[in-house]
Amino acid sequence: MYHCHICFYLLGNQADYFDFIKKSKPFLNFEHEFMESREPEAELLNRADVVLVNLQGMDIGNILTLFAEHSEKEREIILIAEKNQTEELVCGKLPENLDIWSLPMSEEEFCFRLLRWQRQYKRDKDFWQARNYLDATINHVPHLIWYKDKEGVHEKVNESFCKAVNKTMEQIEGRGHYYIWDITSEEYHKGEYVCMESEYEVMEKQETCIFDESVKIGNEMRQLKTYKSPLFDLDGSVMGTVGVGIDVTQERLYEQMILNNANTDFQTGLYNRRYVYQFIEQEGEKPLTVFFLDLDNFKQVNDRYGHQEGDRLLLVTTKALKECMPDDVVARMGGDEFLVIRGGKTTEAEMEEKRKWLQEQLDQTYIKEEHFGNVSASVGVAYSEKGNRDIDLLIGKADSFMYQVKKEKKSRR
Repeated sequence: MYHCHICFYLLGNQADYFDFIKKSKPFLNFEHEFMESREPEAELLNRADVVLVNLQGMDIGNILTLFAEHSEKEREIILIAEKNQTEELVCGKLPENLDIWSLPMSEEEFCFRLLRWQRQYKRDKDFWQARNYLDATINHVPHLIWYKDKEGVHEKVNESFCKAVNKTMEQIEGRGHYYIWDITSEEYHKGEYVCMESEYEVMEKQETCIFDESVKIGNEMRQLKTYKSPLFDLDGSVMGTVGVGIDVTQERLYEQMILNNANTDFQTGLYNRRYVYQFIEQEGEKPLTVFFLDLDNFKQVNDRYGHQEGDRLLLVTTKALKECMPDDVVARMGGDEFLVIRGGKTTEAEMEEKRKWLQEQLDQTYIKEEHFGNVSASVGVAYSEKGNRDIDLLIGKADSFMYQVKKEKKSRR
């Protein structure tokens, strides 16, 4: 995909070798430009990507000094030198990216060296492109990406990772888990962290694994969905891991909010009918006691004092039920009907005693409240040794009991 323009500077006595270079065919996506001079020219040197110097008849010291003085630009340097010059060169301090081609050379040997150099130059550009692809990809996604060695040292991370831990790449790369996430070993083992353990699991299984992990970002815990894969060395052994972390903290909050909205009554905050059926079904064949209650004279409160007071009555009932039955499931079934579910075995005597107690506690609560003096609660109860054999039957029995209580109250007036 990339296009590479190579500017060659051919320096020194013009030789057949220079002609061979100028006649060489560029690789695909490469373009050659040539500049020539017998004596060094700083302007040409500064423009050049590749400098090819025929050292025959030239002062080696002056040439090396020239390169040292113009080292601000990264360039390839190829010196064509006779044997005695080669010996002098290798004893001195040479610039990086320098190669020496020794004379004498046949045309075939020169073309071989030139082709090998072109291939290496292309490999370097291919590597640059691959690295550019990788950096552009990982640094333009919102997720955390990291590469670790077997000991958990971070070899490479993306910009989102840096932003999450509030550190630069230079601070992160080459460092371990505790430093990067600003926690101590003691904090790690006391908390709900599983980052390092999951790395070991991935390396042991040698396959991609998915985890739900907690990490401390700043002063808050964040929930990550992480995808981790092993990295393999040249010999096929595992040399580390690569991971992608997706911050799902907000999504988890939304999920919980949606779940709460689906399972709770908006007005009172109690569980709703949907949750009651779901809960009883999940309990399987465990013994259950169900208390079903209805408010007497609820309509009178609405008619006389308005719906605002009727809503307050529902909230007063909610608070009382939670205080009376703190360990049980309390739900609003609709209107002024409530349900309490209690687990565990019981006897008829215990069940009836609890039913009366609950009814009395509610009645005493209403007496203390302004406008609710004529309100009372009618409570029915039902018990099942094997809870969800028939949910509707169980709730229906408690409902029938409640209406019987209500009927007896009316008959006594």
